[in-house]
Amino acid sequence: CTALPSKGMEKEELLQLMDRRKEQDTKNWINGKITGAVYHGGHEHYDFVGQVFSRWAFCNPLHPDLHPALRQMDSEVVQMVINMYHGGADAAGAFTTGGTESILMAMKAHRDWAEETKGITEPNIVICTTAHAAFDKAGKYFKIQVRKARPDGDMAMDLKHMKQLIDGNTVAIVGSCCQYSHGTIDPIQEMGQIALKKNIGLHVDCCLGGFLVPFMEKAGYPLPPFDFRVPGVTSISCDPHKYGFAPKGSSVVMFSKKELRRYMYCYLTDWSGGIYATPTMTGSRPGGPVAATWAAMRRFGEDGYVQTTREIVGATRTIAEGIKQMEDLRLVGRPEVCVVAFDTKPGAGFSCYAVADCLKQLSGWELATCQNPASVHLALTLLTAKHAESFVKDVKAAVA
Repeated sequence: CTALPSKGMEKEELLQLMDRRKEQDTKNWINGKITGAVYHGGHEHYDFVGQVFSRWAFCNPLHPDLHPALRQMDSEVVQMVINMYHGGADAAGAFTTGGTESILMAMKAHRDWAEETKGITEPNIVICTTAHAAFDKAGKYFKIQVRKARPDGDMAMDLKHMKQLIDGNTVAIVGSCCQYSHGTIDPIQEMGQIALKKNIGLHVDCCLGGFLVPFMEKAGYPLPPFDFRVPGVTSISCDPHKYGFAPKGSSVVMFSKKELRRYMYCYLTDWSGGIYATPTMTGSRPGGPVAATWAAMRRFGEDGYVQTTREIVGATRTIAEGIKQMEDLRLVGRPEVCVVAFDTKPGAGFSCYAVADCLKQLSGWELATCQNPASVHLALTLLTAKHAESFVKDVKAAVA
């Protein structure tokens, strides 16, 4: 129906309709055979988060004087995430609606910082071709030239090519931890040294693995430093609405210093409606995601996230080892966190896309298709991690 009804519907009728529509959507992921998208999948957790969400669904963080408790939860979520990433006493951040907005805000901040402190009016950033598409969006929105370095054989940033692309108008370089397509982590420590030498920003995009990588060491899967412990890292993006098991519309952008965060803000002091200032892209935004994110983080705690990280990363490694043993398949990138990407070997006689189609037809798996280079991937979640061994068996059957 596309027309507004002349008379309003009864509440019970509407709820029954919503139940049917929810059932229609749930059946597409409940079997756990999808890539990413649904990160927890537990009805009890979703019911709990939904109860919290509903209590603040009509509250607007734009009005902190009306909603002081919401303002407190907003700031506490940001600080908890900063602590996860070893931010110092001067570190700061903001709650955003998603990874794309966090990335946009970080790029705006670096652009405006470079203009004010260096006089740069034709800014550029240097990313790897594997970096998230949101950096291209930032380039289009904010008139920042996006220069793309090639990846190395493991699909990580080629440092030599990156250095060749940096010039006097470069405001920031970007590393991923981990990147979406192949799950590889860029060489953040080496990039930090370059950023310091060039006096430019270094943004680390942890949107995908944001609630995995901080807990991997305690889960038994240590990583090289990637956060604010690395000298030269100036901003980080992290999404609680993925492996933090918060509802959609929850991300945090962090800065190593409050001074850099200031360049993210937008101020209007002479508007007819009074002084108008917002920290991020949005004016009004829903309070539900803020409160529900706070509740999800408090409910899981560090121990809970360490356990879910152990399950998800462990399942990722199990699948990667299974793929390695298959004669006609090869891994693409390094499955370091939560993504396993693979292609067919030369001479296999079929493509990775054919494997994905076969998996869907034979066993119902939905994989993501990637390009440049050709590959398909599975992003493991708490829901799909339970099926790691069956996935390996299904892939074997598909290529048999």
